[in-house]
Amino acid sequence: MSPELWLLTGLAGFAAGLLDSIVGGGGLILTPAMLNLHPGLNILQTIATQRTSSLLGTSVAAWNYFRHLSVERRIVLPALFAALAASAVGVQFAKRIEPDLLKLVVLSVCVVLAVYTVMRKDLGTREQRRFAPRREAVAAALVGAACGFYNGLIGPGTGTLLVFAFVSVIGLDFLKSSAVSKSTNVAADLSSWAVLAASGFVMWALAVPLIIGNMLGSYVGSRLAIRKGDRFIRMLFLCVVLALVARIGWDLLR
Repeated sequence: MSPELWLLTGLAGFAAGLLDSIVGGGGLILTPAMLNLHPGLNILQTIATQRTSSLLGTSVAAWNYFRHLSVERRIVLPALFAALAASAVGVQFAKRIEPDLLKLVVLSVCVVLAVYTVMRKDLGTREQRRFAPRREAVAAALVGAACGFYNGLIGPGTGTLLVFAFVSVIGLDFLKSSAVSKSTNVAADLSSWAVLAASGFVMWALAVPLIIGNMLGSYVGSRLAIRKGDRFIRMLFLCVVLALVARIGWDLLR
């Protein structure tokens, strides 16, 4: 690659990591950027290369969150392992379902998320635990399994759905929900990435600037979220959900 293209690829990774580390939705930036900067890639090469950088970037964000926040293991670990297993199952179902039907499902889910978030003004601004401690592990595992399955089945918007699920189902605030979502998202992405990498779809020459940019963006984004707090994350979350609605609606109209 030319130095200019290398730099632009890294900047795209930075922007995606910045957004993804706060509320998810980094693919809204990175997928169009990769398709425009590197039109010679096929879709599997694009996904595999992007996922390589997002795995490392999201890991940086998770590490940064957990350095500053205390979240119970009974929530983190069940969600993580359930997402890892369910994502592998979702990939198998994805091969047998009509893509346009999946997009319609995602569009419907995003509209519901947007309406619910707007109507609930206090959503995620403070912790409102829904379950007794013994039942939180089960609830967290169910959230991880559902979002992990979605990740394997459809993919885009998984991080955003995880943030919403931990807020609305478990009752975490937006900041803690972002922290738990990062580790869960890494687990959900790991199995599908391993299959793609083993098949040779990762373009490592492109992955290097993406990894550097994504890790830097994830660090900056997670620091920004910690400093700005729940109301900032809630506002950005709603913007990302509306952007997902617009993108998927446009795809279906085309």
